[in-house]
Amino acid sequence: NMASIEVTAVAGEDRSEFAHSYIKQYETMLQKHDQQRAAEVAYDEASKVTTVSLGQLSIQLKVGSMDNFIPLIPQTFDPRTKAALSELGGLISTEYLAELSQLLDYYFAQALAPAVVVSKNAKLIETLVSVVGKQKDVHLLAGVDAASYKMMKSLYDPSDTPNLRDDILGFGKGAFVSIELQCSSTDAQMCIREIIEDSPSMTAFSSSKSALFKSGLFFGVHSNGDITPEVYSRASLIL
Repeated sequence: NMASIEVTAVAGEDRSEFAHSYIKQYETMLQKHDQQRAAEVAYDEASKVTTVSLGQLSIQLKVGSMDNFIPLIPQTFDPRTKAALSELGGLISTEYLAELSQLLDYYFAQALAPAVVVSKNAKLIETLVSVVGKQKDVHLLAGVDAASYKMMKSLYDPSDTPNLRDDILGFGKGAFVSIELQCSSTDAQMCIREIIEDSPSMTAFSSSKSALFKSGLFFGVHSNGDITPEVYSRASLIL
């Protein structure tokens, strides 16, 4: 006998509630592990601000546009973040600057793997990818047309078939690479699903040694139409 099971993604208010519950569980775990390291978590309903305190240290968090926690006051540490933002000029509205600065800092710290920024503004994505690619130790792959360029080889493709996965690996494992993906159609967005998700990209008969791990990868995705759920669910930020 087979039973039908319906699975739905955590979204909306449920997602915020889950995030707060996760922090509370983490706090409880710390208390059990080490009373001296126990973090205190307080949520202010009026301001929608969550404060996490650990000893004399504390940080205030707010829910960002993607329903994720970000610092109320941006805290960036890598000089490449400030350098990249300074080159963007007025392309990014002030509404998203704080989130983008935090995202870039997480990216350069390799804490966000991969970083995926999606927009219907082609000029914004082109400039953002270029600016990130100009930073120290970052390589650039611009103008990748997802409708015509293979993301990765299939089992029956010749070994020398050009593809994005091999292009990225060509810079060396763990390299910082900024990639511009142009999606002119829904089909093109479907083609990039695997390459922009956080799990390693592997081809048939490949091993973990030849897998493409997403640490160090920055994807700027231009959508020429509505953003598909597949791309939306993998986005770190939508501008």
